[in-house]
Amino acid sequence: MPRSVRALAGLVLLLTTACAGRNGAGAPSTAPSGERGTSPGPEATAATAESGGGGLAEAEEALAAGESARAVALFARFLATEPAEESARQAYLGLARAHEGLRDCAAAVRAYDTYLERFTAADDVVDVFARRGACHAELEQWERSAESYAAAMERADASLPSVKVELLARQGFARFQLGDFEAAERLLKQADEIFLAAQEAGSERFTTYYFIGMARFYLGAIHHRRFREVPIRLPEKTMAADFARKFEFLTQAQEAYNYTIKAKHMYWVSAAGYQLGSLFEEFYDALMHAPVPEWLDDKQRQVYYEELKDQLRPVVNKAIWVFEKNLETARRLGYESDFIDRTERKLSDLQAILLAGDKGWGSPHPHLAPEARGEIAASSDGSNGANEAPVVDRKLFVPQPTFL
Repeated sequence: MPRSVRALAGLVLLLTTACAGRNGAGAPSTAPSGERGTSPGPEATAATAESGGGGLAEAEEALAAGESARAVALFARFLATEPAEESARQAYLGLARAHEGLRDCAAAVRAYDTYLERFTAADDVVDVFARRGACHAELEQWERSAESYAAAMERADASLPSVKVELLARQGFARFQLGDFEAAERLLKQADEIFLAAQEAGSERFTTYYFIGMARFYLGAIHHRRFREVPIRLPEKTMAADFARKFEFLTQAQEAYNYTIKAKHMYWVSAAGYQLGSLFEEFYDALMHAPVPEWLDDKQRQVYYEELKDQLRPVVNKAIWVFEKNLETARRLGYESDFIDRTERKLSDLQAILLAGDKGWGSPHPHLAPEARGEIAASSDGSNGANEAPVVDRKLFVPQPTFL
């Protein structure tokens, strides 16, 4: 047979294999017996895919090179050949990672679902459940994300403490997003306990403190949210009880944010510093704009507000000091983040207010944190959807979770 004819025949065979892969044709041919020789069987198709274009090695090379779209096509084509079990296992993982590279989290979830259905006894199911949980989080499917991390944690007995801390921190974050603060608090505390036990036993040297900082920050955020949700109500006896409860949550949030700073991860240090300064602003606003008894006449109200401003001045000074320290630390380390930008703006606003002086004698001072006035308590039916969270609420959230 002439060389050109052989080359053409080889090209036809390759195209036939590719088309069969796209159409899901991996089963024996149903063509009439006289024509069966024109279609390659499963063994021939798999051999062609593994040895030439569309093979597993080529797909993995594309993935490693950052060619995610090409990797998706190659992995999908390879899987359509019904490869051996171990090769299929590797290909499904690669396919999911390639979809992640394209930020197609829904497709990545489907690939991980198939993997977990077929390879339940694989050694890497903890990582797969965790990666799927991260994809669900990217899609803001918080319930599914929490469930996936819980499934990973159930299988993580032999995992390192750092792995367990990350799984619990991410699961706690998902529960926080769902407004399930009790479950979130339990998970985040467990993450911190595992970290402290590992530090005391010297069982692992953590390469990053990101997730321990995250766990501690969200413990502070839970107390911060509870602080906001306490209303200030008349009569005076009720108001005193409300103030006491609000101050209790402020103290808990303050301690948690300071504890976050001790984790020494700069992102969470800057986040905690910003939220701590905001906490004092919100406390100032809560007291300054609390209901005033109706029996006070106009003159008495004026005296009341002027005395209140004097008493609350240390709270403003505390907020300024916290913002200054947060900014000073970041500049010393050359660190920049959204929280540092916000800190700088907050500090500038507070200093401008103080320099301008009080132009409203006998009346309440303007809100220092007007963005925090939105209602954040659960709705009357008990739901607390994250999609309805006001802007000030969303700043308590970490950026979209990164993949493991």
